[in-house]
Amino acid sequence: MENNNFVKLTMDTLVNNSIDVGIDFLEMGLDSILEDSILKEIPIVKTVYAISKTGFAIREKHMLKKTIIFLQQLNSNGVGNETYENYKQRLRENDEHLYKELEHVIIYIDRIVDERKMLILANLYYNYISGNFLWDQFLEMVNIVDNLFISDLAELNNIYHKQTIFEYEVHNTISLNRLLTQNLISKIESCVREPDGRVSMYYTDGDYCISSLGTNLIRYGVISFK
Repeated sequence: MENNNFVKLTMDTLVNNSIDVGIDFLEMGLDSILEDSILKEIPIVKTVYAISKTGFAIREKHMLKKTIIFLQQLNSNGVGNETYENYKQRLRENDEHLYKELEHVIIYIDRIVDERKMLILANLYYNYISGNFLWDQFLEMVNIVDNLFISDLAELNNIYHKQTIFEYEVHNTISLNRLLTQNLISKIESCVREPDGRVSMYYTDGDYCISSLGTNLIRYGVISFK
């Protein structure tokens, strides 16, 4: 399927709230989505099903599943939200700017392998739509999510709730190192006044705190992630 057609199908599915929020798509097999008689009425599934009857690769099925998980979470977040309803109205009116943004999001959906990250991607995109951060900040956080493992995000969540963490409280030291390289956490900086009056800065071994970037990622992307 051509990329522009997929974007239009995604928009159509999104604005019509046609995905049942009660279905756990994460636990559903790739073929089950295409075979379910109710799900086949979803615009994006209906079109993909028509194509799949002549042969459809597992990559495309996986893309479909990830997109549905993303849309389900996005619409679930937006229930009753006026800003989100205004966003969908602009999509109905074929807003070119929003089309390009959604096209960019779909590129990330295609690139990210772990289906569970679709929930985080949807949470971040919803909070971007809600005005909680700018587009460039959204892209920065999505790139970070793409580079990390789910276990890394669990460790970040652990640090978020404690704000500062000592080495013995770390659950996964490998995750900790990846969080450091992504600037989601930092070593705690302390200072000491020398006898001559100079102030020296140093890092305390094994003490870490969450950064503002890490706080935003948890608060807007992971806090509602199950």
